[in-house]
Amino acid sequence: MQQMWTDLDAYIDSHLIPEDPILTQTLKHTDERGFPDHLAVAPNQGMLLQMLIQMNSCKRVLELGTFAAYSTMWLARALPNDGYILTIEGRDTHAALAQENIDNAKLPQTIDLRCGRCADILRALPENTEAFDFIFIDADKQSYPEYLELCLDLSHSGTIIVLDNVIRAGDILNPENKKPSIEGIREMFRAMQNHPRILSCTALQTVGSKGHDGFAIALVK
Repeated sequence: MQQMWTDLDAYIDSHLIPEDPILTQTLKHTDERGFPDHLAVAPNQGMLLQMLIQMNSCKRVLELGTFAAYSTMWLARALPNDGYILTIEGRDTHAALAQENIDNAKLPQTIDLRCGRCADILRALPENTEAFDFIFIDADKQSYPEYLELCLDLSHSGTIIVLDNVIRAGDILNPENKKPSIEGIREMFRAMQNHPRILSCTALQTVGSKGHDGFAIALVK
């Protein structure tokens, strides 16, 4: 099944995802530096994020989990030239690579990369920080419940919050799997259920070149 999913993603990409020199350059540089690409979103997933931003005329984006900044490029390309992205990466080596890719891209949008634990950086933001229009969470899964609450504090009515990797090939259904990452996702689902600050939410399973996983999407009340 995995080979078919990968082939189908390639088919989708060849028909619907235009080649972009910035995205190609980002992947190439990441590979040359010896980092795997499995931590990045697939191109068709990147396009979905881009479309959500475009459909809602977003200008301010928050990203938790930068890795090599491939997803950051997708988010930035959807913004107007005066758009702003705050992207946070916890690993020094990943942040250094991401900054190289950001610098190489020379995009007009402001991309503010900060290195450190996401929760600590979010809590340290000034109280008058302007709310974000779109938030993409793709960081350590055990912290998803904490990140959700912190991001809600940085949202306004209509903000879209997307959380990646919330299915984990069905591991969330296995009661014997007590890994912190899996428990974190389960707690995230419980937190989103009937949350007083969320207007509506859902989760979608995905299969493709990245295997069997999924997104959770919430619209802030």
